[in-house]
Amino acid sequence: MTERHLLILRHPETEANVTGRWVGRGDAPYTERGREQAVLLAQEIEAFGPDVIWSSPLRRCREVAEAASALTGLVPVYQDRLQEMDFGQAEGLTYDETVERNIRFDFKSEDMPVAPGGESRRDIFDRTARALDELMATGASRMVVVTHGGVFRSTVPNMLGLPLSAIWSFHIANAAFLEYRIIEDFCHVERFGSLG
Repeated sequence: MTERHLLILRHPETEANVTGRWVGRGDAPYTERGREQAVLLAQEIEAFGPDVIWSSPLRRCREVAEAASALTGLVPVYQDRLQEMDFGQAEGLTYDETVERNIRFDFKSEDMPVAPGGESRRDIFDRTARALDELMATGASRMVVVTHGGVFRSTVPNMLGLPLSAIWSFHIANAAFLEYRIIEDFCHVERFGSLG
């Protein structure tokens, strides 16, 4: 019987998270709390004892992967599919600024962009699925993914066989972690929480 573990982590708190800016493919520096969370996340990864570390290439994830690399000796793999959702015209704006510009969000549709010019729920679900398939194909038994809220949420229906609509069913805090235990073709949540 083959048993594998997958640890998904969301990046630490950023200034954009605190100020309510939609930051997908852009980046934002950590807050003081975020810097503390980055240390805790790297320690969580080390304690997990990974065989591989995959990460979004965006700085808010990359810095955690690099800190974990220093602790584990593993070289992170930076995977574009693990980047945050593309928010299109809403990128970098607050909710109030999107209202002023008449930018409308659609979080209900599976196939329409969440914001004009951006990705849909199905887009992020599908690219997360492709990343997970590629990661599983490595044969590693203890896998780490450092990513963003959108991809983190997308792992849930992908790994647990839930409907696509389940993407928005979970609040994923900054510095959240979720460990999946995979036995043969069965997967369940082993641990779920947040740090700092």
